[in-house]
Amino acid sequence: MRSPTVIIDLSPVVRDHNLNDWGLVEKIVRAWREQRDNNATFYGVADNSLWHCLDQVGKRALTDWKKRKMARSVPFADPHIIELAEQHPDAVVITRDLYRDLRRDHPWLQGSNRFLSPVYADGKVSFEQLAMAPIDESEMSMRVEAAGLKPRGLASPEARRVLDSEWACVNPECVWGGLPVIDKDPSYRDGVVRCPDCGEPVNRVGAMGHTREVVVLLGTEEIDRFAVAEGRTIVVGRARGEDRYCVRDVLEEAQFGLVSRDHLAVSNVNGGLFVEDLGSKNGTKLHHDGTTTALEPNVRQRVLQGTRISLAKGALQIRRSGRNRVRARWDPDLATPPWANPNREHDLG
Repeated sequence: MRSPTVIIDLSPVVRDHNLNDWGLVEKIVRAWREQRDNNATFYGVADNSLWHCLDQVGKRALTDWKKRKMARSVPFADPHIIELAEQHPDAVVITRDLYRDLRRDHPWLQGSNRFLSPVYADGKVSFEQLAMAPIDESEMSMRVEAAGLKPRGLASPEARRVLDSEWACVNPECVWGGLPVIDKDPSYRDGVVRCPDCGEPVNRVGAMGHTREVVVLLGTEEIDRFAVAEGRTIVVGRARGEDRYCVRDVLEEAQFGLVSRDHLAVSNVNGGLFVEDLGSKNGTKLHHDGTTTALEPNVRQRVLQGTRISLAKGALQIRRSGRNRVRARWDPDLATPPWANPNREHDLG
């Protein structure tokens, strides 16, 4: 493959305005050569699903691009497009996608000027720069979560309703077979809800609660996450035990000495996340919209998106995750630091 100067995200280009027209790709190539660079080298990446949207002319054209080493088809194109863009830093990308779900792993996407969108008017094609405006961590979490549904067949509105329920696997050979519920999102194929591990059909056991997730940061670096089920409270402090998050596992001794045994209560009330300073010796700060205030002891305060709560003079912070769906029928292991248990799974979506 020659080094491309223009990378085309083929699926959104061909599907623009639901036309499913390969001719749009040819128009883009001609317009770019006429307006920008007559010697440009093009390379396209398509989702495998695009093949089923093309007519015979489009299928022949895509096949020809592949034979000429100008294109590839992959299950999900976005990661490959960004990988190509990193390998060829002088290339531009023609797309309609803002790649919000990939920005955590590829920070250079924030504010990048390398992404262009085709504009069609009066039979002509022009190009405008996409606004890759930076987004915050909460929105990244939401985008990662949404993107993770597509490979499991959970992208359609019908399939999304599957996520409102808890499911049990009836396969005795499966890792989830002997447990009351599956603590992961199921998959959805051919109209059937299936176990995410063994692929067998599953049984619905009830509605999923409004569990919320809390992100723990050491300074500004994320180090842990824990879930708070609806109607439950997790106490953050120096003490260990059930329904507790122990700061001894993440702070140096000089720092955790600034945290009380029972310092902060994090509660889930009807799906809303609240914090309450439990009369701590050194207090708790709330940061929101550039303003910092001290939490009044024994007064419950709602945690909004974008709000951060700090303890130990800011050494430890917590915030609400941007994820809308968290499965936590069982209490997380809050007494063991994440690096001490190699079998503990982390979902950073």
